[in-house]
Amino acid sequence: MATSARLGPLLERLRRVAARTVFTEYPGHAARLAREATDYSGVAAVGGDGTLFEILNGLDLNRQRIAIIPTGRGNSLARDLGLLRRRLNADILASSDPIHVDLLEVTFCDVYGCERQNLSASTISLGYPTAVARAATRFHRLGQLCYAAAAASVRPVSYAVEITCEHGHPQRKRLKGIIANNTRYIANFLAFPQASCCDGHFDLMELNAGYLGQNVHNLSALTGARFHGSINLSCIRRTRLQLHEPLELMIDGEFYPDVMSVDIRILPGALACDKRNGGL
Repeated sequence: MATSARLGPLLERLRRVAARTVFTEYPGHAARLAREATDYSGVAAVGGDGTLFEILNGLDLNRQRIAIIPTGRGNSLARDLGLLRRRLNADILASSDPIHVDLLEVTFCDVYGCERQNLSASTISLGYPTAVARAATRFHRLGQLCYAAAAASVRPVSYAVEITCEHGHPQRKRLKGIIANNTRYIANFLAFPQASCCDGHFDLMELNAGYLGQNVHNLSALTGARFHGSINLSCIRRTRLQLHEPLELMIDGEFYPDVMSVDIRILPGALACDKRNGGL
């Protein structure tokens, strides 16, 4: 699957090894194409985190595998799997030993009582990090620097939330951001250097720094200094977030407004991902 008709040499290589090549034309089209690919043992996802997100939510995880060919700005899972600098191989979906990657199952409800469920390969967020991801779309001309520019332009705002982790008791807090992450990366930020997308857990980061402190943390992530500031980090398998006011939810670059509750749980080894596929 591909997201643009301007892929040049990559498209030619893809056409030589794939049984069928299709392009997405509108939001949600990748998920539809994946659901229609029932005659294939797997698909190749050409794009970024948003394209991968759509395909995951149309893929038959019990029967199909995926090959990731990263061409987006973030490419969180592809970075974890070391796929950014590999080339497209003829055995793109023929490997007999795919790596089994964890996924996040996220169930959320909005102010109208509408409940939805999606799968995520990398990042779920509320508050400040969602605002940064939204702002990054305004800086798309900067390429991979768009997230750094967006982070500097957004001021953290606090909100009330009740957090329940696994078998613990609900904790009421005022935070400025929450991130549930399955990979070491948030977009192209190395935010969780000790994390793994194959360990049966995800990282929950609670942010409560002001504008200056948050930007110091962002700078430390970019430089590798690892200064965390006002951040609480835990490694868990499930959490429930109950909000006191509606917020925008971000799942792998896709945005959902007016969300009031979010339930996240890990699905260990749910995705079979080809280890030998390549990128650009």
